Amino acid sequence: MAHDDANASDGAAPRPHWSLASWLTEGALPTFTVRDTRSAQGRLDPRVKTITVADLVLAHGHACDGLLRGVWAMRALADLAFADEGFDRSDLLVVSKNSPCLGDVAAYLTGARTRFGTHRLDDSLGVGFQLQRLSTQESWEVREEPGFFPANIIAWEADLLRGGRDESEMRELLAVHEAAQWDWVRDVLLPSAPSDHYAARRLKRLELPPALLEARRSDTVNRTVPPPRCVISPDDPGADHEPGDLDDQLTWRARYEAGPTV
Repeated sequence: MAHDDANASDGAAPRPHWSLASWLTEGALPTFTVRDTRSAQGRLDPRVKTITVADLVLAHGHACDGLLRGVWAMRALADLAFADEGFDRSDLLVVSKNSPCLGDVAAYLTGARTRFGTHRLDDSLGVGFQLQRLSTQESWEVREEPGFFPANIIAWEADLLRGGRDESEMRELLAVHEAAQWDWVRDVLLPSAPSDHYAARRLKRLELPPALLEARRSDTVNRTVPPPRCVISPDDPGADHEPGDLDDQLTWRARYEAGPTV
């Protein structure tokens, strides 16, 4: 990840980006391991990537209480469902509230998309997620403990969306509201473990809400194809198999250049 070196003082490690407050980088924040397919029509890559809170902030656009509550919830779910395995982003369906922050956490970490019918929406979940492994239908759910987030902040979040307020009042209210959110994150959320207030459980069956749209996801159709025996592509460093005979590679190249069999 690129770092914002302008934020670093002499001798200090640079912050990942100015949009991540310095106090958010001082403690140990949750991270996530993910796996993806290796190309547009490729098989599942055995190598993993690490997703950080800084990555999620850059993808979402800003840090906020909702984003971090989503991170805590997903970490509690991942600890139950995947342990050290991580998220296979080619094989998951997720259900989340139709929220900018929670929806972005859900899509970024799981690889699910509304356009493929694998990101479903259900506002009754609140701050929580339901997750299903598509290949096995195994399902899990995580929900935030009722009352964990202050009712007064929730009330203000809803009230600040209504129109009609004088701009001068909004200028001050928004600043106080943002400070209240971050005070709660600093004082309550960050000192807690994800499992303290986010309860994850396995589901016997997942009743899915309808999809907004369903289309074929083309970059996961060959995810289970085994590694090649003799041909290496530019995206294949050969870490998972030995190079084959050059004649074999040339044979497969000639077959490819002849075009698909009709």
